[in-house]
Amino acid sequence: MKLFSFTNLFISGAIAAAACCCNGPSSKIALACCGGPSSKIAPAGEASSQPATIERDYLVKGMTCSGCVFGVKKALDRAGVEKNRIEEVEYKKPDPEHKIGHAKVKFSKDQYKGQETDCKIVKEIRDNPGYIAYWDSANIDPCGLEKKKN
Repeated sequence: MKLFSFTNLFISGAIAAAACCCNGPSSKIALACCGGPSSKIAPAGEASSQPATIERDYLVKGMTCSGCVFGVKKALDRAGVEKNRIEEVEYKKPDPEHKIGHAKVKFSKDQYKGQETDCKIVKEIRDNPGYIAYWDSANIDPCGLEKKKN
């Protein structure tokens, strides 16, 4: 008889444990036996709902001061870049000797449209504050804006 009771207890415990996470993270059973709201295990599908990001580093020729940084940030804003997506705008690097600064932006995957986004940013920086912007040092006019200007 004891063996039977132990087996029943074991089987009912296994069923309860299996039901725990099968009832979803919002059920009371899941909160009690699956770690509760502070559990670090994400429900299926939750990990894929986080947007992937794309980081772009735009080189900006002509930056020499903090006023330049302000102007580039305003140009990024006009190009539709949200303030929280701007990682860094700096005139002291990567090459202050040649007056080349940079603007590092982190886009969500759905916000970044490739060269369309890049050229929109380059155009805004060129129009005001008036600097040449590019993302590849081998091609300082990737959008053909300087050719149109001349």
